[in-house]
Amino acid sequence: MEFSHVAFILYLVSSFFVHTYGGWMSSKNSPDHVIERSFHALGTANNIRIFGRDDERPMDLAYARIMEIEDRMSAFKRGSDVWALNSNAGVAPVRLHDDTFDLLKRAVAFSRLSDGAFDCTIRPLVELWGIGIKKNYIPSVQEITEKMALVCYKDIVFDDGAMSAELTEKGQAIDLGGIAKGYAADEVKRVLAGCGIESALINLGGNIVALGGRPDGQPWRIGIQNPLVAAGEYLAVVSVVDKAVVTSGSYERYFIEEGVRYHHILDPRAGRPAQSGLLSVTVVCGNSTDADALATALFVLGCDNGMELLKNFGGKAVFIDEELQITASEGMTNNFEKLG
Repeated sequence: MEFSHVAFILYLVSSFFVHTYGGWMSSKNSPDHVIERSFHALGTANNIRIFGRDDERPMDLAYARIMEIEDRMSAFKRGSDVWALNSNAGVAPVRLHDDTFDLLKRAVAFSRLSDGAFDCTIRPLVELWGIGIKKNYIPSVQEITEKMALVCYKDIVFDDGAMSAELTEKGQAIDLGGIAKGYAADEVKRVLAGCGIESALINLGGNIVALGGRPDGQPWRIGIQNPLVAAGEYLAVVSVVDKAVVTSGSYERYFIEEGVRYHHILDPRAGRPAQSGLLSVTVVCGNSTDADALATALFVLGCDNGMELLKNFGGKAVFIDEELQITASEGMTNNFEKLG
């Protein structure tokens, strides 16, 4: 399942190991009580670490919930909600599972609030460009225009009583890639907290959610990638407790043609890769679902317009522009540090 629009943010490995594994004062918080699982789901690599417990059951429950979400929201799995909705575009409404129905409504709300900078019906454009799949393919103006006619979140019709949704035009298709990983990460946090877990780090393809703080009581330190170099070099760090950290950037899937960078974060209003003057946006928010959609919308909108949208959600963000200039939103001072 390909969840597009979201680039990777990696926590600082050196900081993580030095400060998490060093100097723990109780046997409960010893390295022997770390349960870790890495796996592939939602079209990406995932890693979950649970601290202070030696019981595998919470991890099993979290993993099962992720698989359930993938089975319902994959655009590629025959029989999934999203597959059924896209297959019946312009034909008939489709009854959805509660979580798919609710998340789709939330995605439409984000589409509306961002004035279409985030649009969950963007899939026809994603398939047309095929960045990361097709080899350096640049669609014609005519192709883009034809697909843009199918991209309109206002064409999703909901029936709350029947718990159904319908795409009104044939050829339309939704893509929950800009929000579903965030939702899954929030669900993992909910499951773990319900099992009494107090400290965990959830990384679903770069959508990072911290449950509580580190086992030693300190905040988690999450690195913001330098978008112009290979993974592992960071420009800044954000410190968080019980927060989500999500980055959208143009450095994960892209190609350069005649000096132009064509990346996977598409502007639904233009039908092509966003040209907002940004290389990445990192959002810090109370929940990963909001942070996921916000990161995409902010990248498309750019720094100035993005700041206005950010105010509606009480989130914080770090913008990195094409000159590697870093701009932090209001309220980031106490948990943000530039490196170098």
